[in-house]
Amino acid sequence: MMADRYQHPVFFECESLKEEHLTRLQKYFGIRRKSGGGECGPVTTVDENVYSVAFLNKKDQQRVLQRSEHVLDLEDCRLVIFVRESLENSSSSHFTAPTSAPAEAQTPENIPASSLPPSDEEYELHVDNYLLRYLKECPHAQQELENMLACLACSAHLYCEEGRVSVRRLTQPGAADEVSDWKAEVDALFGGYSCHYEVNPDKVEALVQSSNSCQTAGEVKVYTDESGKAVVVGELSLVHARLLDIEQPSSLRDNMASLSLSEESTTIASYSLCDGLQVFVCQGDITKQHADALVNAANQDLDHSADVAAALSRAGGPEIQRESDELVKCFGKIPIGETVVTTGGNLKCKKLLHAVVPVGGKASKRDRMLLEKTVHSALKFSEIMEFQSIAIPCISSGVSGVPLTVCTEATVAAVKDFGSVGGRSLSKIILIDNREEAVRAMQEACDRLLQGIDTPDEDTARGATARAPGGRVHMEVIQGSIESQQVDALVSPMVGHDPLSTRVGNALFEVAGPELTTRFRKEAEDETMPGDSVLLEGLPGLQSNAVFFLNLVPWDGDPEGVAVQVLRMSINTILSSCEKKGFRSVALPVLGAGMALQFPVSEVERVLMEEVYVFEEERAGITPLLIRIVIHPDDEETHETFGSVQNDKFTEDFHHKDPAQESTTMRLVLLGKTGSGKSHLGNTILGEEHFATYPSPNSGTMKCQTETKTVSGRSITLIDTPGFFDTGRSEEDLNSEIMSCMTECAPGPHAFLIVLRVDKFTEHEQAVITKIVQSFSDEALKYAVVVFTHGDQLDKNLKIEDFVSQNKNLSDLVSKCGGRCHVFDNKHWNNNQPNNYRSNQFQLEELLKTIEKMVAERNGGYYTNKTLQHVETAIREQVEQIRHSMPDKTPEEIRKQAKTNVINRFLIQMAGTGTGALLGGFFGVVTLAEFAIKATKNPQLMNVATKLIRFVPAAQQQNALVAAAAVGLVGAATGGGIMGGVIGNEAAKDAESPLEAIQRTYKAVEEKRKSLSHVRFS
Repeated sequence: MMADRYQHPVFFECESLKEEHLTRLQKYFGIRRKSGGGECGPVTTVDENVYSVAFLNKKDQQRVLQRSEHVLDLEDCRLVIFVRESLENSSSSHFTAPTSAPAEAQTPENIPASSLPPSDEEYELHVDNYLLRYLKECPHAQQELENMLACLACSAHLYCEEGRVSVRRLTQPGAADEVSDWKAEVDALFGGYSCHYEVNPDKVEALVQSSNSCQTAGEVKVYTDESGKAVVVGELSLVHARLLDIEQPSSLRDNMASLSLSEESTTIASYSLCDGLQVFVCQGDITKQHADALVNAANQDLDHSADVAAALSRAGGPEIQRESDELVKCFGKIPIGETVVTTGGNLKCKKLLHAVVPVGGKASKRDRMLLEKTVHSALKFSEIMEFQSIAIPCISSGVSGVPLTVCTEATVAAVKDFGSVGGRSLSKIILIDNREEAVRAMQEACDRLLQGIDTPDEDTARGATARAPGGRVHMEVIQGSIESQQVDALVSPMVGHDPLSTRVGNALFEVAGPELTTRFRKEAEDETMPGDSVLLEGLPGLQSNAVFFLNLVPWDGDPEGVAVQVLRMSINTILSSCEKKGFRSVALPVLGAGMALQFPVSEVERVLMEEVYVFEEERAGITPLLIRIVIHPDDEETHETFGSVQNDKFTEDFHHKDPAQESTTMRLVLLGKTGSGKSHLGNTILGEEHFATYPSPNSGTMKCQTETKTVSGRSITLIDTPGFFDTGRSEEDLNSEIMSCMTECAPGPHAFLIVLRVDKFTEHEQAVITKIVQSFSDEALKYAVVVFTHGDQLDKNLKIEDFVSQNKNLSDLVSKCGGRCHVFDNKHWNNNQPNNYRSNQFQLEELLKTIEKMVAERNGGYYTNKTLQHVETAIREQVEQIRHSMPDKTPEEIRKQAKTNVINRFLIQMAGTGTGALLGGFFGVVTLAEFAIKATKNPQLMNVATKLIRFVPAAQQQNALVAAAAVGLVGAATGGGIMGGVIGNEAAKDAESPLEAIQRTYKAVEEKRKSLSHVRFS
C-alpha cells in the first residue's frame, strides 16, 4: 500500500549493490539539495543489476532526471549512476575507487560530473581565468553553481587554461519543459560573479592581509598576479563588501557603523549577552540599516510584493526578486521556519536572509514555535557565514497577521537561546522596526527575557547537560547508540505487536538477549493496540533501568492522519508515565523515521516538539525531566533536521497568551454561592449598576451576565454567574449557564474571584467552601482571589487576613489561592477615602494591583485547559462561518452570534451530562474525556472510548470521546447518559436533538472503523 504512493520512478543500472548501498541511495534521492529529489520510496531491484526508486511528486522525479549522472562517495567506493525515466536506452552505472586519477593536460573541471551524455545544445562562454580558478578551488561556490545550472537542466566543463566554460543543455524523455532563453539565464549566472583588479599598493596590502587572516569559507578569494595587483574574486555583492572593508581603517569603520546606527535609526535599549554579544532595540528603517545581514520576513513563494519584504526588494533592486524566483524555481516552495539567502543588491548589507514565516493571524503554540525556529535559522545562517552583525525586523506581525506579542516574544526567545552559547562570530543583533508599537513590544520582551541574564564562562555555556534543571523539562539532541544510553528509561518503537520489528528493537535484543522477548510476551499478555506501550524494567546488559516498547502505525502520508495521531498519543503516554514513575531522564530514537515505519524526519521533529511543549505546559509535577533524542552516528541528515531543537527552548516558562494579543482586557469571573453578593460586587468594581441585583438572598442571579468597562485606566470584562455550588436548580438549567460562562471567558479567565460573605460559618457555608475546593484544580486556584463582601460585619480592629485565620477551612482555601484575599462592603463602604482600609475605593485599587501582579507573574497569561481551548476553537470556527455568510454584521455582533451557536451545539453534544462533571471540566479537575465517560455510569465504555480516540485527529479528540461514550447508548438516553456527541467537528453539527446526534455519531464511528480496517480494532 505504501508503494502505491510513489508513482514517479527513475531507473539505473549498477553491478553488485549491497544492502547498505541501497539504503544510502534512498537517503541521497530523498535529499533535494543533494540529488534534486524529495520524498521517495525504497530502492528496489527491477531486474538483474537494474534498480528503481520512485518519488511521491513528479517535480522531484524531473529534477533528478535533469542531472542524468549522479555521484555518491561511499565509505568503500565512489558510486556513479546514470538515471533515466524508462528501462530503454540503458547506460551502465559503476563503482570507482575513492582515489583520484592523475591529472592530464587540458582535462576539464566538470560541473557536476566527470563525463556527460550527449546533449542537443552546447554553449561556450569566455570568462576570467581567476574566476575559473576560484570555482575550482571553492567547493561551496562550485556546488552552488552546479545547483543553479541543474535548475536549467545544464551542466558545465571548466577549461581553466583556456579561460572558457562549455555549458551543455541536457534533455531527457519526459523531462520538464524547456527553460526559455536558457543561454541568457546562463549568462546571468556567470554575471553574478566579479573579478576586481586592485592596483593601489595600500589596498593591495590590506586585501592580502585580510585574506590571510579571515578567508570566509571560500566566499571571496584574493589572488596576486605577477605585476603585484590583487584580484578579488567571488559573488558580486561579497566582492563589493570586501572592498568596502578595506576602504578605511577598522577604527574609522567601527565609528562609521556606530554613526550609521544612530543616524538611520534611534537606539531605544541595549542588552549584553554571553561573550560580549550585544542586542539593540531600534526604531528606524531597516532598508537603510547597516549590517552584514538583513532579515526579510518572506512567504513560501519568496514573493516580495507586500509589507517590509516589498520595501527591501525595492531598495535592493530587481536582482533580489530575480534570485528569489530562481530559488523557488529550483527548490519549490520554501518550508516555513527555513531561511534562504540572496544578494543584498543595493542594500547596506552583504547578504539578505529570507526567513519564511507563518501566516494567518493565529496565536497558537505552533506559530510561536515556528517563529522561534525561523529566527534561530537566520541567526544560525549568519553564524555559518561568519557575519558580525544582523538586523531583524518584527517578523510576521505585518501582513502575515500573527499577533504582535507572539512575534516579539518568539524573536527575543530565539535571540536569548542563540546568545546563551559563547564563541559566536556575531557580536551585534539589531531588532529594528519603524512602528512605535512594535518597537515598544520588542523592548518589553527584551526586558522580560534578557534582563538579568547571567553570562556564564565559556566552558559552562558550552558544556553538555547531564540532567534536567530543577523542576523543568530539558531537551537535548545527541548522536550515539540508543542501547548505550545511561538514562532511567529508553523508548523503542515497534510495528504492531512485534518488539523486534524495528532497528532499535533489534539493537536492544543484541544487548539484552532472549530475555527481552520472553519478558515482553509475559508483560504484554494480550496483543497491544496502536498507541499502547509495554514497560520492561531491569533488562540485562542495558545501562538504563527500563524500556518502553511503543506500538506505532506506519506513516500514511497524512500530516494529521491516524499514524501521526497515534505517534502524538504515544509520546504523551511515555512522558506522562515517566512523570508518574519519577523518572528523571528518558532517551528516544527518532520515533518512526526508520525503514519499518517510514515517517519523514521533519514530521517526527514537528510532532515531538509540539507534544513536548504541551506536556511542559500541562504537567503537574515538579520533578525535573531530561528528554534526550538519540540519532545514529552516521545519520547527519537527521541530525541537521533536529539542529533547531535547542536545550533552553524547553526551560522557558511558557504561559497561555491571549489570542487577541493586542488586547489588554482582563477577563474576571465572579463565582460564589447564591446570595453572596456577586452582582453587587460586580457593580462596585465597575462603579455603575450593570448587573441586576435582588433583595432576597434566595433569588440571586439566574443568568450569566457580562460587561466590559474601563476601571481606573484598566480594561476589564466581568462575567457574573449564578450560584454554581449551592443551588437547587435543575442540572439542565445550570448546564446552559455554565456553557455561557465558558464562552464568555474563553479561552480562559485572567482571574477567578471567589466571592464569600464575612459571616459566621454554618455547616452550609463550610460545605460550600469544601465544594469550591473540590471543584477547582490546583492549577485553577493559582489564578483565584478570594473576595469577601459585607465587610461592615468585620470587626473594626481586624483585617480580612485576621478573620480568615480564625477558620481552618477558610484559611486552607485562601492559602491554596496564594494568600490573595480582599474585602468589600457594597452598601456601607462607599466613601472615596484613598487610604481608608474600610473603603471600597481603597480595596478596589488593592484588588486590581493583586490581579495585575498575578497576571504579570505569568507573563500576561491566563488560566486555560483543554475544555476552554476547545470552546474558543469552536467560537473561532463559528466566527469565520458567520463572517462569510453575513458580511454586514459588526465584529461584536458576529462573536455574540458565534457564542450562542457554540452554546447550543455543545448542549446537544453533552445532553444529560452531570453538572458536577461539567464543572470539573471547566475548572480543570477532569477533562471532557473523563466527564463524558463518568456521565455514562458504564465503566465498560472506557475501553471502547480509549480505542476510538486513537483514530481521531487531535483537534477533534474532545468530541470523539463524547461520541465514544454515546455509541450504543440510545436506550440509556433517558437515564441521564450521554445523548449527544460527534466524531469530528462535522458529524452532528446540524443535529436538532440529542437522539439525532447519537444517530449521526454512530454512523460516523462505523465509517471511521471501516476506513481503518487495516488497523486492528477490537
